[in-house]
Amino acid sequence: MSSPFFSVIIPTFNRKGSLREVLNALSCQETVPGGFEVIVVIDGSTDGTAEMLRTLSPPYALKVLEQENGGASRARNAGAALAGGEYIALTEDDVQPATDWLAKAYALLIKLNLDMLEGRTEYQSTGGNVRRFEPPGIASFIPCNLFIRRSCFMKAGGYESGFFDREAGLYFREDADLGFRLLDMGFSMYIASDVRVAHPPQFSTLREALRHARRYTFDPLLFKRHPRRYRAFIEVKQIAGFTVHRPQHYVALGGACGLVAVLAGGLLGAPVLWAGGLVAVLLSGVLFRYKYHGIRAFSPLEAGRTIAFVAVPFVYLAALLRGCVRYRTIGVL
Repeated sequence: MSSPFFSVIIPTFNRKGSLREVLNALSCQETVPGGFEVIVVIDGSTDGTAEMLRTLSPPYALKVLEQENGGASRARNAGAALAGGEYIALTEDDVQPATDWLAKAYALLIKLNLDMLEGRTEYQSTGGNVRRFEPPGIASFIPCNLFIRRSCFMKAGGYESGFFDREAGLYFREDADLGFRLLDMGFSMYIASDVRVAHPPQFSTLREALRHARRYTFDPLLFKRHPRRYRAFIEVKQIAGFTVHRPQHYVALGGACGLVAVLAGGLLGAPVLWAGGLVAVLLSGVLFRYKYHGIRAFSPLEAGRTIAFVAVPFVYLAALLRGCVRYRTIGVL
């Protein structure tokens, strides 16, 4: 039996229902020369995922691997070790690939002889790009819509497990770390706007946003490993025609300075200093909520929820500082 062109790798953890929808969507893919296989890596799920998979009879080869919970990076590496395709197609257990997802990717990979291809990830509800305000040509290496030549993936050593905190259940920046290593090795990269998957809304609650902010504890590690590429690629935004690197970093620092002003104004009996500091604190919360929820941050009806977001920039800064201590670098600041 000949090898497939694509090996679609899906790590999963306790998302049995959405995983079934992803697998059903893959059943509707347009024909791809060479075909494809799907490798599902069950990363310690306890919700009956394995039993559900045994009931399926998809029109593609389905491989299932079970392992103890070790994070998405370890799961993707395990899937890649089983892969037989020329290209690894990375996606996640809660996204919906377009019916021409693999066909569009195939056409570009063959035409341009690419080593890596990143597609467009949209929100299911709006069709807006998950990577908002980013200038054209900035790769993010999001592993829900990423294609890598298998031989290149193996040469790079796959994903680095150090970007996972088992105790906290957090992982972050392992995708950028792999992407930077592949670029450093000279492999080609292309970003395609018509290779699409749809992602469910993210960070819909304050709790989810706070959890996401805690993940920035891995930024110092990424900076330590790739300082030049970190500055060039991470959190680059195009705002009002200007390219700004890591605006949320400066927003968070502004909020911290505002808090200092509030405290100093109170101690010194300086109401103007106190009021200015309070405005800075509130504004940092508004802008962080805008990062997660868009224009709703400025709605009067959402004022209560928006004010609650003043906690997020401080959690973000605390995570960065924790990472600086853990990984012994302050350059990221």
